[in-house]
Amino acid sequence: MALANKAANVAKYDLGGTGDNIVPDGFIKTVEKVWIDTYTLSATQTLGTGSIVDIAKIPKGKKITGIHVVLPAAIRGVVTIMTTSTISLGARYGSAAVTNATQFLASTTLGNITFANMPISANTNIGVEVTGSTHTIFAQFSTVATAITGGTITTIVKYT
Repeated sequence: MALANKAANVAKYDLGGTGDNIVPDGFIKTVEKVWIDTYTLSATQTLGTGSIVDIAKIPKGKKITGIHVVLPAAIRGVVTIMTTSTISLGARYGSAAVTNATQFLASTTLGNITFANMPISANTNIGVEVTGSTHTIFAQFSTVATAITGGTITTIVKYT
């Protein structure tokens, strides 16, 4: 299994920062918080078989209310990638390895869900509460193609 690549704010968080868009708890518990992040593809950061990209860190006690992934045109525009590659959305609990690779979206062929600029969205377990410790939300890709060496994956994870 490939080691997890990290989106910009996940990397900041792991280095001891709080991330630019982690909103501290307030008095109103129903205020939705949003973790927006990006992962930029390059010649050294490609998506191969089993690639995992960490897209958010959600604290204990929060409920996941939505996960959206927008793929760059470089991926969306290649028919062979769209018809043979899959994506799933999952979570690691605390410091565990991949705990549930399909918690929010089962492995789904990209061609079945992606049109132009529409995001790929979680379709299961919305509203699940993060228990035990901080959960890392991630996107896992199958054979995407290491030939895609440019573009940015944009992710939005919402929680209350």
